[in-house]
Amino acid sequence: MNAPVVAIIGRPNVGKSTFFNRVLGARRAVVHDRPGITRDRNAARADWTGHPFVLIDTGGFLPAAAEGRDAVVRRQAELAIELADVVLFLVDGITGLTDLDQAIAKSLRKRAVPSLVVVNKVDKPGDALVHEFHRLGLGEPIPISSENGFGIGDMLDALVAALPAREARDEEQDGTPRVAIVGRPNVGKSSIVNALLGEERVIVEPEAGTTMDSIDAEWKTPAGRFVLVDTAGIRRQSHYADQAEFFATVRALHALERADVACVVVDATEGFHRQEARLTQNAIDAGRPALLLYNKWDRIEAKEASWKTMTAERARRYPSLADIPALPISATAGTHLHRLPALLMERVKQGDRKFSTSELNKWLASVQRRRQVPSTKLGRTPRLYYVTQTGRRPPELTLFVNAPQHLNDNYRRFLALRFAEDFSLRGAPLRFKFRKSE
Repeated sequence: MNAPVVAIIGRPNVGKSTFFNRVLGARRAVVHDRPGITRDRNAARADWTGHPFVLIDTGGFLPAAAEGRDAVVRRQAELAIELADVVLFLVDGITGLTDLDQAIAKSLRKRAVPSLVVVNKVDKPGDALVHEFHRLGLGEPIPISSENGFGIGDMLDALVAALPAREARDEEQDGTPRVAIVGRPNVGKSSIVNALLGEERVIVEPEAGTTMDSIDAEWKTPAGRFVLVDTAGIRRQSHYADQAEFFATVRALHALERADVACVVVDATEGFHRQEARLTQNAIDAGRPALLLYNKWDRIEAKEASWKTMTAERARRYPSLADIPALPISATAGTHLHRLPALLMERVKQGDRKFSTSELNKWLASVQRRRQVPSTKLGRTPRLYYVTQTGRRPPELTLFVNAPQHLNDNYRRFLALRFAEDFSLRGAPLRFKFRKSE
């Protein structure tokens, strides 16, 4: 499903970055007491109760700023609002309602974008600080504390209720899988799309950053039809050249959410590095099977030895990504491009696998014979009763356990690894859930 975009806006120093970090459960934005610390955009994929969304943090919003750095920040926030499906308008419960809050609310009402007023720095239910924010005319204010987590769950429940209804994807209607082509700028993504289509469908320039919007193109092959999605190059966050490039990156992440397979393009002359690892992990986190394409292979000498070195180095530096299938290609020379359709269709089918409950429980019995469930320090041994498939794209398995809290992480990882090995799903996304059962 297409993950909606949620933008956090508000005047300076109301706690937007702290809130952003709280929702993600990680310190992804810089937090400081001094106003105006967040000057650039920050975006990440988030999920609440199975509802994914792209969360955007912005700098302090000053609607009247006409020049200088404040005007740049204002324009960035406006772009975030334009892109957003829902806006979280953060205000400060301690400072109270200000003229600047009123001006921001007026701007939101004009845009008619669904908005939630989130009153930060409220530490207990029923606090009278919340009531004055009804005057903003944007609905019931939601009290939270980003510092201690008060009200965050209720706020996220309200956010999920405000998100647009999920619509069936085009590819689910006509059976055409979508293939997102992602990677750093200037690794040859658009050249690959043109080579596969046999036409100059996408403009290719020597300088990085030519592609800004995601571009869809139908590709007919002997293995079946695909929709190729060429995306903007995704840089490391601190290297965004301008606000247009940042939002092109958000659109690229958006495209990844809609894809059935993610092709992560690697510049073979430079190798697989942290950014490629991050993009591959983004695909896995979104439940998308990944395929690594080492482009510019025509420039590599001693190809067999180089390939062994590259794959060994990736396995050494990123062991969790060692099983991701990879293919050396050249968009300009056409090297190995004929192998792509079958590989892509195989990856699509892996994400859509169905397993009968009987075969799953035969597997569960055999895997427990191979390695017994470990006991806790108190001598308690969790019992695994049965397993069933509860989702697809990616395959999701739910195991029913008498005491899931006592099932240690090592055994959970063992189960996932054994399943991937036994059912030929190595390198494919796979989700295990554990539920209590008597």
